[in-house]
Amino acid sequence: MSPIRMTVPRAKARHNLLETIAGTEPTGTANVDFLDSAGQRVGRRRKIAVPPGFVMEAPASGGAITHIQADSLLAFMTRLPAGAVSFRLDEAGRSPITASIHETASPRPIKPNSIKRFGSKSASFILAVLAERFDTESAFHASCAALLGAIDATPPFNERPGKVAIDAIYWKTDPAKGQLGPLQMGTANDLVFGDRALAAAFLKKSKVRANRAIVLINLRRRGGAGGTADFPAWVTNEPSATDPWEAVAIHELGHAFGLGDEYDSPNPNPPPGLEGNISATPDPGNAPWAHLCTVAGPGPTARFNAGASLPAGTIGTFEGARYEEHGRFRPQFSCMMRSTRSPFCARCQELIREKL
Repeated sequence: MSPIRMTVPRAKARHNLLETIAGTEPTGTANVDFLDSAGQRVGRRRKIAVPPGFVMEAPASGGAITHIQADSLLAFMTRLPAGAVSFRLDEAGRSPITASIHETASPRPIKPNSIKRFGSKSASFILAVLAERFDTESAFHASCAALLGAIDATPPFNERPGKVAIDAIYWKTDPAKGQLGPLQMGTANDLVFGDRALAAAFLKKSKVRANRAIVLINLRRRGGAGGTADFPAWVTNEPSATDPWEAVAIHELGHAFGLGDEYDSPNPNPPPGLEGNISATPDPGNAPWAHLCTVAGPGPTARFNAGASLPAGTIGTFEGARYEEHGRFRPQFSCMMRSTRSPFCARCQELIREKL
């Protein structure tokens, strides 16, 4: 039998003083025992690596954006011993997991049922959208059309119609389970994401070449998670009380145009360098957007948590940006790269125009 890939969420950590004293804290590995229908162990014990946790960008209430510590899914390749129907996974410091092989085996990446272009065939920027938990093509296409409509209505994209297009990649899946799960969901936030490596593998199988990719989840819960150059982002098609779901995707689109985050939620692993909409100097005259500034220095236009009372359209240096409360400055008080309730600021719009 060929190897198969198993995927399960990590169990919650146990906080037991006696276990800590006994030296059974997590060691970076876990043991896997396969079980038959009677619950008896079959085959040999496997030892698998436990990947470290990581920080993910996620939407929060009121249009805010934040960083949240997330656990990696436990994924491992294995050959099944004869008679195995389930397995038990033991990781030091956490509760054991018993799971069905049928329920946790990852699907093999397959070609999509369809790929449809929304927008111009000559578009210069392509956003790939992967379907997850959609069982009807028409519903997925309706969500993709709504997303492109929201992008085209957002300045400065509305000034250059046809420059951005969506390649809608459809696989028919179970609305309750999908194929890119299991979904990880925050309890006190809007973090929602699935199997990042599997999503990247399905995108590769589609052979769609895109500038950025998102997994669009058909889920009656608002949420999502940021992507990287290697992994698609995640967005659900459920709005919040303050902003539409498409805004989360448009913030992610901003990253694809080279924009940095303008919020101050801490990120322990920030990317190197500073993007063109971020300044390390408080003087508006020395900021990368000095030619746009409506106020002079030498100090910042507004200190951290200040500036809301300034006239709308004020461009200068507002303290609090790129995961720092102090020492990093953004061009305007509000921006899509700070809150999904806001449009792109003047500097971000300028940078997007340059790339379009």
